[in-house]
Amino acid sequence: MKTKCLITSLSLVALIFSACRNTDKVNSGVTDSSIDQTMTDTTAINRGADADDFMKTAALAGIMEVELGKIAQQNASSSRIKKFGEKMVKDHTKIAADLKVLADSKKVTLPTSLPAADSKHVEEMKKMTGAAFDKHYMGMMVKDHVKALDLFKSAAVSGDVKIRNFASKTLRTLERHFKEAGDINADASY
Repeated sequence: MKTKCLITSLSLVALIFSACRNTDKVNSGVTDSSIDQTMTDTTAINRGADADDFMKTAALAGIMEVELGKIAQQNASSSRIKKFGEKMVKDHTKIAADLKVLADSKKVTLPTSLPAADSKHVEEMKKMTGAAFDKHYMGMMVKDHVKALDLFKSAAVSGDVKIRNFASKTLRTLERHFKEAGDINADASY
């Protein structure tokens, strides 16, 4: 009886070792570059590590959108751009309020003002008017929304359910903003 158990155990161990060696053959054709191309984004936020960085970055982007939207309502020459600026103020104020609730629930303090370089840029844009402002503002809106979409898409696959839900919900609004900014930018004759 002991011999049968010993033979069975040894056979099982041999099968396990054999199976382990066969995976090397299966994976031998896979290179690091092919893994890089097929793996999804694995930034820290996807593992839930930098949720507070996401919220702080999103807050700063939102502050910038609101500030520039206010300026657009005053300095743009196009009524379409003025309306877009109004939409930015309205939508990003709502997003900021939702983000604040989320941050408070996670005990994260969000920034309430822009860094010095961004504040300087806002001040420079206040001096711009007409077609020069329209071109600069709409070009910036396209670029800023590309960055925002990347940020929120990464957060939408976060390990944190609340952040994932907030990011997914906000993405729809940001995608509309990006499309509209691109349309305005493409139609404009500066």
